[in-house]
Amino acid sequence: MTNSLLSLWQISNNQKPNSDTLNVGFYRSALKEGQAYLKQQFESQADIITLVQQRAAFIDQVLQDLWQHHISADVPISLLAVGGYGRGELHPYSDIDLLVLLDESVSEQPPSELSTFLTKLWDVGLEIGHSVRTIQECRQQAEDDITIATNLLETRLLCGDKTLYTELQQLTINHKTWDTRRFYQQKKQEQLERHIKYNDSSNNLEPNIKESPGGLRDLQVISWVAQQHFDVKDLKGLKQKGFLATSEYERLDKAQRFLWRVRFSLHLVANRKQEKLMIDHQREVAKQLGYQETDSRLAVEHFMKDYYRCARSVSQMNELLLQLFEENIILADEKPQIKPINRRFQIHNGYLETINSGIFAFYPYAMLEVFLILQQQPEIKGIRADTIRQLHAHRHLIDKRFRADIKNRSLFMEIIRQPKGVTHEFRRMNRLGILGAYLPAFGHIVGQMQHDLFHIYTVDEHTLFLVRNLRRFSCPEYHAEFPLCSEIYEQLPKPELLFIAGLFHDIAKGRGGDHSKLGVVDAAAFCSEHSLSDFDTDIVTFLVRQHLTMSATAQKFDIHDPEVIKTFGEKVNTLERLNYLYLLTVADIRATNNNLWNSWRDSLLKQLYHTTQQWLVHHDEVAKNTAEKSQYQQAAALKSLIELSFSEQQIIDLWQDYDPDYFLRHTVDEICWQSACRMQNPTASTLVNSRKHDQENMLEIFICTQDKPRIFAATTACLEQLQLDILDAKISITADGYALNTYIVNGLNQHQTDITHALEKQLNNLGDIKNASSVITPRKMKLFETTPSIQFQTNEQQNHTVMELKAHDRPGLLSSVAQVFLQQDIQLSNAKLITLGDQVEDVFFISTLTGEPLDSVEQNNLQQKLTITLSN
Repeated sequence: MTNSLLSLWQISNNQKPNSDTLNVGFYRSALKEGQAYLKQQFESQADIITLVQQRAAFIDQVLQDLWQHHISADVPISLLAVGGYGRGELHPYSDIDLLVLLDESVSEQPPSELSTFLTKLWDVGLEIGHSVRTIQECRQQAEDDITIATNLLETRLLCGDKTLYTELQQLTINHKTWDTRRFYQQKKQEQLERHIKYNDSSNNLEPNIKESPGGLRDLQVISWVAQQHFDVKDLKGLKQKGFLATSEYERLDKAQRFLWRVRFSLHLVANRKQEKLMIDHQREVAKQLGYQETDSRLAVEHFMKDYYRCARSVSQMNELLLQLFEENIILADEKPQIKPINRRFQIHNGYLETINSGIFAFYPYAMLEVFLILQQQPEIKGIRADTIRQLHAHRHLIDKRFRADIKNRSLFMEIIRQPKGVTHEFRRMNRLGILGAYLPAFGHIVGQMQHDLFHIYTVDEHTLFLVRNLRRFSCPEYHAEFPLCSEIYEQLPKPELLFIAGLFHDIAKGRGGDHSKLGVVDAAAFCSEHSLSDFDTDIVTFLVRQHLTMSATAQKFDIHDPEVIKTFGEKVNTLERLNYLYLLTVADIRATNNNLWNSWRDSLLKQLYHTTQQWLVHHDEVAKNTAEKSQYQQAAALKSLIELSFSEQQIIDLWQDYDPDYFLRHTVDEICWQSACRMQNPTASTLVNSRKHDQENMLEIFICTQDKPRIFAATTACLEQLQLDILDAKISITADGYALNTYIVNGLNQHQTDITHALEKQLNNLGDIKNASSVITPRKMKLFETTPSIQFQTNEQQNHTVMELKAHDRPGLLSSVAQVFLQQDIQLSNAKLITLGDQVEDVFFISTLTGEPLDSVEQNNLQQKLTITLSN
């Protein structure tokens, strides 16, 4: 295909459109054949620039052919391509944007053939966007709307009156509708707002390849400003003007080609216009682009790492070139304002720059000093473009010898120890490749993603978000966010140890094996090389090794159990390490996923922190066993209820049938609330009550009813039908045959009374349990279906078996588990339920109906039944 897909189609099928009657089917078939040919060429590794230009050329011919069929040559109107199509670039399902240009003489009553022509475009299968204007209307609207002004920079005559097109160019391009300075400022502001809309990060789980930072739009902004001010239409023109070095041009050209191939593939995979690189398309795009799976990474993870690194490269060049444009457009007529800093640096019009271009070659340590100066002088706007170029050119000097130099090591530690600017400068160092050069292990995780629905950022982006979260604990303006964290942070003797642990906590991801163990080796080496004491090194390595422990303990174990606290306390060992670990844990969870942190996790971690703190500091005052802890809880609740005007005898009569374990597994507040509910409703056979939890969309539900086998199955099915996520479940059976069930649920979007009534109705009709599995599983979740993993651990002392279930999340999962428990005569006493994106990690405390732990045969039977049920 050299000139026209349409001509190829005509020759191969030996057909021609009838010159008198338009053959709609012919054009539809031609378009279909054209798409098929482009797909075949793409899969054959044809040059991507040629492909997008061929697609545009093919659409050109279709439009020109139809135009000639409908519009008389003597009618003073023109058909123009605008936007990307105006640049001669079309991906398989890109917008076909058109401008119909009218002469004033026909503006009041355009020819009727024009309407027929536009309708016919839709009939043949072209999805167009079009506007109809006169030249004067173009001028007026361009002056009011920068988007229209931008589109007029990228017009191309397809057919019609050439004189009209020439006049349009004279009026809107040669005599610019926007002042260049104002155009630059507006485009920069547009970009800033667009970046904020996409989290100001190119490293999102599902980036928009057109609009996200580092996407194609960032390249177009460069082109638009360059075209408006320098009269160049592409990157090659900027190179010729001297604004791009050859290496920079090659870098941007390579990035554009890569992004174009991704976009072209995404359109083919989605079979429609699609710019968001959704997770359910990423695997197919990776496969189409030829990526292969390796021992440690999936093909899609290799692909996305290349994408994120490409986006970072585009962002760097966008920032550099816009700053150069600013100097040539905004500051061109202003006298340079120079303020010396030291013998190596000065401030030039608000930006930091080197005294001369040889600074980094003579003083390599200045490549770290740059960021220290920016921390110490936050009024500086950033790094001047020429100095950024020098950093790129001399980055190779950050080698083994550089990293071994005590001066450089001291500078890096000084950056970490600064009271302000740690987050900003680490991010800037990462963008410019300095952080990965100084810490090669960090360089390996740049752009690395994990293909799941839990981790929404790349490993390096997550790490820097974690550092940001840690930094906010020290800021007075954020004290109200996490008061306890802020108070603990103020007590830390060396906050820099926390930042070092944060940098290294995930640094070994992607290597295979336990990343927390492997990361300890890297962290210990860093501490040794940077002259940290053995004591400080021990804290850092402890934090890296145990950075998941506190979260796992809080969410998977019964933290009311003194034995659990004892085990965790012995592992932590000191209050100082507990303080560091708590802050790291909170920061880590909040940096993983926007939806992961909630008041329930907050309360669990706080409870674990305070209980462990008490265990570490006041051994003698802490209950040594479950019986003692139960007595403490009971006494405290009794006192509170008496203060609420309940009689002591009334309370004792209620509690006489309670198992001591009930008081162990519930807080004093929960005991008081539930006891008050029962005493205020003494005749209720089925009691359902609820109250708001700390967070607005969370609810605590208390159910008291006569114990029957199907209660847990009915309750979970009802809650799942109401689309509520169950976070925690506690079940106690009294001696007089009542089941006391407590649930914490999330996702509250119904009225409390509606939930209560629905539960009451279901519990009074245990014979008709509606299964939530009829809810359609989202397409994304289907991508990650895995075989359930089920493990058992027996606690003889507590007379129960702990079952840990790891499985792919789906609607109705918990009610399915409940049904299996019912069939296998399993009694549930407690459940800790965790959803991590597309996966669940649920822990169930179970026993036989006689209250004994499960033996090996019973465990095997349960495991087989659950595996079959959850795999269907």
